[in-house]
Order: sequence, then structure tokens, then C-alpha cells
Amino acid sequence: MIHEKALRVLLVDDHTLVRAGIRSLIEGREGVRIVAEADNGRDAAALVRKHAPDVVLMDISMPELNGIDALLQILAQAPGTRVLMLSMHSAEEFVRRALRAGACGYLVKDSAPQELLLALAAVARG
Repeated sequence: MIHEKALRVLLVDDHTLVRAGIRSLIEGREGVRIVAEADNGRDAAALVRKHAPDVVLMDISMPELNGIDALLQILAQAPGTRVLMLSMHSAEEFVRRALRAGACGYLVKDSAPQELLLALAAVARG
């Protein structure tokens, strides 16, 4: 039997309840594993160095270091890491800024749970 390597995900959001909800959606899915969690961009950048995730699922609005600035740091230190931005902001300006900074995708928080799983798979594929 052939086993594919599990997609390693770093989950970053400053709201504990949101992280728990996303974790519950992702955990138990075959081929996906959350390797660490952070509640701010500064910790996210450090955890990328420590855990080398395949994908970072990260909120755009956070204390200490926002998602865009964290994205820039993450890509500077680990250019192969793919970042899927997660946000309550659906305004085109936020989406454009995230993609211009190097995000591989952008998902609004009021998306359906299945969309999160599809977006993670799409970002993982490039």
C-alpha cells in the first residue's frame, strides 16, 4: 500500500475559538496534519523555521505582526512554503495586497467549511 506524505499545516489566527474550529475541520482528514498553531505573525514566522510546514493557513489581521508582514517574513526565510490567507475582509484591496505579497490563495472566514478543505488542497498543489 502506498502512503502519500501528509500535508503539514501551520494554523495562525489570533482567536483561540477560530483556531479550534478550523482544527476540528481539518483534524481527521486523511492526508492533512496540523503541525503547530500560533496566535500572531511573529510566532508564525518562528514556527515556520521550526516545523517547515507545507502550507501556512494565516489570518490577515493579527496583533504584533499582521498576516501580510508575517507572509513577507515567511517567504523570505522559506520560499517554498505556501501561504493561504484567511480573513474576515472580502474587500478587493485586502485580496490584492495578500496575493501581491506572495500568498497562494485567499479565503474569507464566512466561506463554507468544504471551501477551506478545497482551498488547502489547491494551495498545496500550487
